[in-house]
Amino acid sequence: MPRATGKRAAAAGTTALPSHMMIANSIYSARRRRGLTLAQLAGATDLDKGYLSRVERGQKSPSISTLLKIAEALGVQVGQLFGETTSEEAILVIRRDEHIDMKSDEQPGMGLLQAILPASNRRRLSLFMIEPGQEVNSRAADHPGDETVYVLSGALVIDFPDRSVELREGDCVHFDGHLRHDIRQVGRAKARALVIIAQDLSTRSED
Repeated sequence: MPRATGKRAAAAGTTALPSHMMIANSIYSARRRRGLTLAQLAGATDLDKGYLSRVERGQKSPSISTLLKIAEALGVQVGQLFGETTSEEAILVIRRDEHIDMKSDEQPGMGLLQAILPASNRRRLSLFMIEPGQEVNSRAADHPGDETVYVLSGALVIDFPDRSVELREGDCVHFDGHLRHDIRQVGRAKARALVIIAQDLSTRSED
């Protein structure tokens, strides 16, 4: 299939392509990356090979339902056919060896306190892994935002000012982070939990 060359290519550097041509080029490029022929794409989508050829040449504008079929067959998101791209900042991968140990002397009973997804002025969520131990912390926590605790193993108790909540493996609790609370293990088995804290970004100070 001929691509834009010469004066057309130069013009493309300064002028946005019409949407149907952007879609045409995206489908053509994605099909080539997948190593599919037009006949194979036609078979995977139940669309006519000649029709697909005209789509790739910008001579036909496919409907949304047709684009969904094509995107599925090509293994791409339909937005990619419209030229949408995902920025590097949009997806954050944190490896196991990048977890941050946050245990301090002020938490003598805490077996493990790791920040998996640390707090940031650019993120609402932060994620921690804890093994609380059996001792009650003399300085109960409180913080802005909401907190969710999900028990991965063992059993633990969360002490609030006027009540205590016991959680076992698979249990979850959600509460206002402004409530003073302390988390401790119950029983002999080591307890491990995920703690998710969600804050309004406007309440955070600048780094």
